[in-house]
Amino acid sequence: MSKIKVKIFLISLAVLILGQGFFVLGQELEADPYLMKLIRQEKFRVILPQVMRENKVDMWIYVKRGDDPLSFELGSDSGIFIFTDRGGKRIERAVLGGRGDRDLYDLFASEDDLPQFVAERDPKRIAVNYSKERPKLNIISEEDFHKLVHALGEKYAQRVVPADRLIVDFLAGRTMCEIALFGELSIISAKAIEKEFDKIVPGVTKLSDLKGNVFVRDPDGNEHNNDDYVIQRGDLIGLLLDAHMLDFSEHNGGIAYVLREGETHLPPEVQKIWEHALTLRNIFRKNIKAGLTGGEILKTLIQKIEEAGYVYIDKDIYDRNADPLKTQVHIDFHAMGRIISQEDAPRISPLGPDWCRSFKIPLYHTFTLEYMIHMPVPEWGKGKHLYICVHDGVIVTERGVEFPYPPLQKIRAIR
Repeated sequence: MSKIKVKIFLISLAVLILGQGFFVLGQELEADPYLMKLIRQEKFRVILPQVMRENKVDMWIYVKRGDDPLSFELGSDSGIFIFTDRGGKRIERAVLGGRGDRDLYDLFASEDDLPQFVAERDPKRIAVNYSKERPKLNIISEEDFHKLVHALGEKYAQRVVPADRLIVDFLAGRTMCEIALFGELSIISAKAIEKEFDKIVPGVTKLSDLKGNVFVRDPDGNEHNNDDYVIQRGDLIGLLLDAHMLDFSEHNGGIAYVLREGETHLPPEVQKIWEHALTLRNIFRKNIKAGLTGGEILKTLIQKIEEAGYVYIDKDIYDRNADPLKTQVHIDFHAMGRIISQEDAPRISPLGPDWCRSFKIPLYHTFTLEYMIHMPVPEWGKGKHLYICVHDGVIVTERGVEFPYPPLQKIRAIR
């Protein structure tokens, strides 16, 4: 077994052991401080040099005032956090005017030392945590930004650029311990979904009695979602439920069919829509690769979906003007794990701004393989159809799309 595989196995095992016994449905998984510190260390050691060089940034200045979106990575204290690429494998890490973990940071100084600190390193391109276009990444206050520019002086102020893309790349880059945690959260989520399905009593249980995002759509596409609808025999139920640890989260989906009186197995139309789900899963796994943008991959997937005989729809709504005999497919492969927001993370989806589709999908990207299937059932009447939503957590590796846990295997039959 290679050293890399051994490392992944040991980290995965450690996370699995640490996680056992701490999770209670609807509550947060207890965070082990050693695991959290390891994630921070590895982000600085592995991901930071890569994303700074890919973004052609010599120095990253992050002005922080109390709790903010990067508190987990940087620490909760206020201060000016400066990361400088001085060559070699390691990025220099400094905190001016604040405190920090001495195992993470190399230098500590006063904020008054900023002009001299920058001049000594003479960076050609300085990324600062502001954005003109993306509010959630415009993290620095206007007052602090003006103070910073003034302190840098005219020479270095002209070299300042927004750090928004750098921040997204830094968060999107995954360390092995993050991947292990993602897998553990996925396992917990999947088990929790099964426990919720165990609660269902046909004709008694309401959608609102179950935890998570629970929904049922009728043959006309009308949806009951987390309301007081009483689950009936013949219903096809979707359930999404999350598991999280501090700023890390994952949510999976399950599908269940409530057998009618006299039924012992899934009816043919329900089995058929599941077969479509498996066919589409294979299409997605073969055509999603790291290094391409979300937009490029989306374009390829649309082509492959339609070549396979499906109709691609850019909204999760049955298109009554499409071929009435063809099954329709909507996709939303959004990031999972540690992110600020779905709009500020790599995404393979027609949803969200073009910004999120412009990112290259990084190696070890953690996301959800979420796709919705609308299958016509002509014998039920014009426009009548079945609907399911498949929602599994996956990772893009050198080999393509892989599952860090057993993905959804079947539509569960409830008696």
